[in-house]
Amino acid sequence: MPDLRERKGEHLDLAKMPSAMAQVENSLDRVRLTHQALPEIDADDVDTSTKFLNYRLAMPLMISGMTGGMPRGDAINLALAEIASQHGIAICIGSQRASLMAKQSQSELRARAKGVPLIGNLGGVQLAGEGGLALAQRAIDDIGADAIAIHLNPLQELAQPEGDRDWRGVLATLGELVKKSEVPIMVKEVGAGISAKTARQLMDQGVRIIDVAGLGGTNWTRIEQSRSDPLRQDVMAPFLDWGISTVDALISARAEHKDATIIASGGIRHGLDVARCVWLGSDLVSAAGVFIKVLEDENQTLRPNRLDALLSVWKDQLKIAMFLTASKTLKALKTAEGEVLMQK
Repeated sequence: MPDLRERKGEHLDLAKMPSAMAQVENSLDRVRLTHQALPEIDADDVDTSTKFLNYRLAMPLMISGMTGGMPRGDAINLALAEIASQHGIAICIGSQRASLMAKQSQSELRARAKGVPLIGNLGGVQLAGEGGLALAQRAIDDIGADAIAIHLNPLQELAQPEGDRDWRGVLATLGELVKKSEVPIMVKEVGAGISAKTARQLMDQGVRIIDVAGLGGTNWTRIEQSRSDPLRQDVMAPFLDWGISTVDALISARAEHKDATIIASGGIRHGLDVARCVWLGSDLVSAAGVFIKVLEDENQTLRPNRLDALLSVWKDQLKIAMFLTASKTLKALKTAEGEVLMQK
């Protein structure tokens, strides 16, 4: 069985395969923003900027965490941090557990992520384990994080051959971390969605930033399925696309918590999807898999220019969606006309 750092490498390779994507309709295709033939604004005046963690972002976008803890993953994170800085967007790195256990610092990320939010990452089960609060503080301190994301992945852990099965105490420990931490705590799923009930539980513990991470993008259950033995694959077969869609998770989270910072992720493909999520009520939109696939080519060579070009395209697409809905600002976009079609 591979060690933690070897597993991170396997995850990177498997996550780039078509079979790693959720095999369901992308729920964002149900969102229809209404075309306005008389926008009455100058397209060049459309403002995509927003504030997050006391930073002014050029657009409401975050590169979400997917990797780290081994040389290849660390190199990817350094490139992502530099690109995030260039484009004025936030970045959340992959779980820091492997690097912390190996006593390998990722402090260089802070220098690369100039002028943008840099967010650490640790698993919920690891937080609840012995020494978890101290581990979270080490993760924050190592990179000078502006916040730390605690990821929830119970489905992935069950599908994973070496996964953690004991989830007792995670919620209470999150509450302790909120009280003790000097930086904000963000909680995110990894692709199966956060329900209204879970969002309420998190808010009751003082969590004010939630990434709903719905079903529709990179599917970690399918990734772990490909690493499992035949018996485990049979057991998990009905659960490969288990979860809450990005649209449903986002709508319910926003309805429950008007004042929370809600981040949307799960199947984000382009700038129009960013606009759709903002219209649905998200404050920020995050993506990971699509960026990794563009950044790293088939030979594992990093191509920052390709991701640079993609992010420029996404920003232009967001501006077009805002212009065509007569939305000069993101605040205006939230009140634009539109509808969510019924699920087929």
